[in-house]
Amino acid sequence: RNMDKNKLEKEEHREFEVEVRAHVLDVDFDSLLARLTKLFGKPEVTDMKTFLFRSKNGYGRIRILKGSKQGTLTEKIGGYADKARPEINKEFDFTEVGDVIAELQSKGLVECSYLRSTGHAFSGLEKQKIFLSRHEHLGNFLEVEALTNDQSEIDDAHDAVVKTLANLNLKELSATEYQNMMDQMYTKTLRPASEYRNEISPFLLERICCQRKT
Repeated sequence: RNMDKNKLEKEEHREFEVEVRAHVLDVDFDSLLARLTKLFGKPEVTDMKTFLFRSKNGYGRIRILKGSKQGTLTEKIGGYADKARPEINKEFDFTEVGDVIAELQSKGLVECSYLRSTGHAFSGLEKQKIFLSRHEHLGNFLEVEALTNDQSEIDDAHDAVVKTLANLNLKELSATEYQNMMDQMYTKTLRPASEYRNEISPFLLERICCQRKT
């Protein structure tokens, strides 16, 4: 079927993501989780599946939360060294997942990496959020994030997330270090999407195979 462009555009949200992160060792994870819980209260815990479609100019991501009836397509432009990156988020029903994949493939994104993750989300920091997450094949990270629709707010938002990370006595992971970790993850897991047979629906597999034949 044809992609329902009007619906996708209706569900589209454009923002700038301002983010810093720290790498967290396995041995330190539980104690950091306890410290954050004491500071900010009980987190929202979510299990998720993430499919990362690599691109030279950014990336596409499909994220599916456990128990959700919808997925989210995220497209980002730029690199990890950028102070902020434009981010476009589109929510979609699972019946539309084939159209979402077709949209990514039309942009040359035909391979993806698959990650299982568990995230602990803390709020209460005005416009900031803190995420402490375990990512299969990638590692553990604490991320401090702020989202804004106003480009003029980026510098202040960046200063705020850097300050929050410093106040937690955590060392910021450099863009180069994080890119190297991502590259290693891609080397291990990047595959044609159709090879993730146990994680992607039969409808999606059928759609991708048909597109390749044509």
